[in-house]
Amino acid sequence: MAIVTLTANSCGYLTARRLPEIIQVHSCFSHALNLIDDDGHLFTLLSSEKYQNLPDAVRVTQPENWDWRQQASRGETVRTTAGKLQARHWQVDISAATVWQPRLGGSSVSLNALPDALRHYETLSSQLFLFCLEHQVESDLLWACSPLIPSESKRQLAPAEAMEQLESQVAQLIGFGRGLTPDGDDYLLGYMAALWPWKLNAGLREHQQRLHQAISINLPRTTDISRHYLNRALEGHFSQPVCELLEKLTARTPTADLIAATEHVMQFGASSGVDCLAGILHGLRNINTAH
Repeated sequence: MAIVTLTANSCGYLTARRLPEIIQVHSCFSHALNLIDDDGHLFTLLSSEKYQNLPDAVRVTQPENWDWRQQASRGETVRTTAGKLQARHWQVDISAATVWQPRLGGSSVSLNALPDALRHYETLSSQLFLFCLEHQVESDLLWACSPLIPSESKRQLAPAEAMEQLESQVAQLIGFGRGLTPDGDDYLLGYMAALWPWKLNAGLREHQQRLHQAISINLPRTTDISRHYLNRALEGHFSQPVCELLEKLTARTPTADLIAATEHVMQFGASSGVDCLAGILHGLRNINTAH
């Protein structure tokens, strides 16, 4: 059988820095293939037509009717040699792939720019609500999919909370919900993303540190794929849609451009994107009240 060669269009900056010589197939989906190394780090091959960049991903052009579930099997070995990822029946040429790198860095934006972000809050909240209605999104975090968030939920993950209370709330969120990345995990990821670009004051920095500590402790409660994304978020690494939304929120962005960026976030997964956006909104609220 002839080996099929796929062309990589782009790769995430973490993949460009480190791609192990030997990795194994972790899980297969129609438009995505997860690979795992000996240290437990995931690398993903993504359809360039379906997905934007991830820090640990390579986006490839998939042939018509290509389905990774038919082309790879769990535990199969994949080797990196001469600019190619090589398996038994296929290979991916990554030699000419462009490298995606987000423009924003952690703690790089002054809180003086917060009013520019907050003026978009109602737009994002409305987009979340309308998207959930139009696409009949089902999330186990029912309060996360509506702009009319109950007052009880507004007290969750608050900067003034004691460590014990914060740990309890994180423990209830991690692993909560359905899917490969449960709803609670996606919400926490969005919340971390909202805090990430700002030069936080002392109180918010302490809250961020306590939050990261609580999430780290509770990572064994969730799936390995979700655990990978949360680990990356703890290090300040997020997907291209999330990074581009944050970039637009922290700049003087036209409303139409912001709406498009919000749509890109919400389109990820069945409910992952809307849960992530709900977490971002929660983070913006807390930054506003505590800065």
